[in-house]
Amino acid sequence: MDTDTAAHGDDTLEAPSPSSNVHIRPACENCRVRKLDRRMDQVLGLLHDLKNDRQPGRCSHAALPTRAAHVSTVPSSPSSQNIQQTPSAVLGVEGESSLAAHSAFASNLMHQVASAEPSPGFGPDMRNTLDALSHVVGTLREQTFANEMAYPHSRPSQRPRPSGYELPPIEKAVELIRIAKSQRLAGTGFIYEFMFMRDFSDICLQVYFSDTFSEMEFIIANAGFYSLFTDYSYHVSAGQKDTYLGHARMCRENLETALFDLPLHLPTTPEAITALLFGAWHAIELSKPYLSWALSSKASELCQTLGYHRMPDTDNSDDAKFRKFLFWTNYFLDKSLCLRLGRASTVPDWDITTHRPAISDPHQEPVMAYFVLWIEAARCQGNIYELLYCPEAINQLEHVRHTRVQLLVNDLHMLEQATQETHKKWIQISRDNAGKDLMDFFAVSDDILRLSLLTLVYRAAPQQTGALTTFSPSCVEAARATLHRHHDCLEIIERSSQDFFPTYVHWTLLFAPFIPFIVIFCQVIETQDKEDLNRLRTFVASIQPAAAASSAATKLHRLFQVLYIVATRYVELSASRDVQPQDTEEMDTYLKLLGMQSSWGADGNQQQGQGFDNDLDVTSGGDTNTTGPMLMNPMIRTGHGAQLEEWFYSNEALMQSFGTFPDRFSPAG
Repeated sequence: MDTDTAAHGDDTLEAPSPSSNVHIRPACENCRVRKLDRRMDQVLGLLHDLKNDRQPGRCSHAALPTRAAHVSTVPSSPSSQNIQQTPSAVLGVEGESSLAAHSAFASNLMHQVASAEPSPGFGPDMRNTLDALSHVVGTLREQTFANEMAYPHSRPSQRPRPSGYELPPIEKAVELIRIAKSQRLAGTGFIYEFMFMRDFSDICLQVYFSDTFSEMEFIIANAGFYSLFTDYSYHVSAGQKDTYLGHARMCRENLETALFDLPLHLPTTPEAITALLFGAWHAIELSKPYLSWALSSKASELCQTLGYHRMPDTDNSDDAKFRKFLFWTNYFLDKSLCLRLGRASTVPDWDITTHRPAISDPHQEPVMAYFVLWIEAARCQGNIYELLYCPEAINQLEHVRHTRVQLLVNDLHMLEQATQETHKKWIQISRDNAGKDLMDFFAVSDDILRLSLLTLVYRAAPQQTGALTTFSPSCVEAARATLHRHHDCLEIIERSSQDFFPTYVHWTLLFAPFIPFIVIFCQVIETQDKEDLNRLRTFVASIQPAAAASSAATKLHRLFQVLYIVATRYVELSASRDVQPQDTEEMDTYLKLLGMQSSWGADGNQQQGQGFDNDLDVTSGGDTNTTGPMLMNPMIRTGHGAQLEEWFYSNEALMQSFGTFPDRFSPAG
């Protein structure tokens, strides 16, 4: 017999007999009621033991601090200490599949049954027992995240605060905060949305004058100042510009150092989420999507732990609005990056009950009205990956993929309509506050991103039977429209006194797989269309300054440059009547590096085919009898296969070939 069972003797819990029932019948004998009371006491004891096992202070080593004491000493900052001081703010939110949820259901059922059929023997003791049960079950749902994340045998140590850093002069910092709050300064950073919701100046004063500021406050302050000093440097004289840019570089070094030093376990606070989002935003501007994903994923974890994805619509307090703002900012990054990197979202839409901002909401400021559009664009990006490009989606039947393509096309058209409605109401107010150039830049670059996504959606549509080209006319037209709109954006950038070009490269060209250029390249290879070839030429020339923005931008420019050179050489050889064997051999080499097979036969004559209409195995490297230029990587065509970005971003042979093209395949000069 089990020792626990032997200890309890006759009062052990037994399986109910046929005469027993969940309902408490009025005819029950008093002894049976007393026995039920004893059994309920036993259940309560077990639940109390379970609660105590989950609580701190169960360490058997007296020399070590209890887990409760550990939680109070581990935090490295005041923000961390808020875990103990305001436990209601750091309760872990568990879903309806958890033990706590099922226990709550059982407790509620017991209450309902007892209330529906009261028994003469159902006295105050039973009522008190049920109330105690409710309390214990409630504590199961109130386990703090700090307790859950504490190690019982760890030796607490105080994390050192940031040291050895410099900050810009406080007078300059206060001046910039006042200018930004008066809406006389605007830019592209996350700081402007944050300042609208929270008092940035309080955090900055804490960092400047307090000895107890947190790592999170240090990150928020420096991330904000980096954006403010950079943006304001375009509004001062040439002599002052270097000074303000120097302050910006100082804050950038502080920011990146603090982000690098962040621990795995972070305080479960809004400040921690804010700091992570600042870091993720900054990582995008450094063109480091994997770093941004790591930071935003941690922010997503904290948001869900705090229940930001399950907030009731009835809570309209300022704190609730700020929490929702943090959640939807994280959603924007998460959904965008899941398409960019080919990752599953950390917060699926079906798990969100928090109201998603809509254009019909009563917005008081233009920044929040446009925030709605960014969230909708991100939602579309997440759906594009989930419905078209994830492994499950790629293996769907053609009619399923066709339906999904049409659904996403409709979503993007609805986004376009929502954008037009928002412009009608807010664009002029925004221009008056932030400047015409900035708002025009935002409007056009957002349109380019939408058209690029539309191209990506059309590109995944099943190829129609008998089609002479790989991509549908709708896909090609969307790609052409994207490249045309690109030049509209460059006109705005060139006329502006602010340097929007790095922002455009990182938040538009690199923020999502930019395939319009790829689509036009394939169209040129298949049709030798001279106008499309010229589109490639002008695009490559226009993004040449991108090489100075970041290493990723340099690679992007080099990729498109090589594609254009190959397309040009291909068209020249196709039109030539005197094709030398060495010419075709050389072209074969570079077409294969780009994932394509030669369209010339052994005699040097060009063979005719129906474009990229067959999948070939990239791993076999074998030949095929099918004629015509064909893709060796299946993802460039619209059939099943690996994801597009695997070809676009991860094909090592292609990436390594950027520097291997001979002089004749390099641009002149």
